[in-house]
Amino acid sequence: KEALQKYLFQKGVKEKRTVVLIIDEAQKLNSFSLEMLRVLLNYETNEFKLFQLILLGQLELYAKIINMSNFLDRVSFKYTLNPLDEEETMSLIEFRLRQAGYKSNMKLFSYGSVKQIHRYTGGSPRKIAMLCHKALKYLVMRNKFVADENLIHEIVNEEVKQGWFTAGQTSLLQKSSF
Repeated sequence: KEALQKYLFQKGVKEKRTVVLIIDEAQKLNSFSLEMLRVLLNYETNEFKLFQLILLGQLELYAKIINMSNFLDRVSFKYTLNPLDEEETMSLIEFRLRQAGYKSNMKLFSYGSVKQIHRYTGGSPRKIAMLCHKALKYLVMRNKFVADENLIHEIVNEEVKQGWFTAGQTSLLQKSSF
């Protein structure tokens, strides 16, 4: 603990830098860990903020923090990522393809497949990425060039068997699609 305080003081006061700790999947932190992070947030001087904390996590994280008033008092900004709409879903897919190095003008996902991806995933970026990854694997395995809505239906039906999607999600889609 003292070594950490000394490190933060060195970085903050002597080097005029703020240490930033970013924790992903923060909903997995237990109460003890959150309390230790809260204590670290107290390390500051009148002139220097020595430590900044960025927690990224699912909604369960907020449920944990809301019960820790001392921790919640130190939260200066919170943001909840809402589900993406269809247009944002398409933008995310295109962005991730470009980031992966895809440079062709040929669309890998048809308009209909994007609609199905959005419906099945509810606009969840993580599920969109997972479903698209599976679709790309299917395209390679079948020597196809474009994922259409039939391929997305097939993948999701297979995934229902494995528990990734619930049967309720697929029956809701089947009622609303045609």
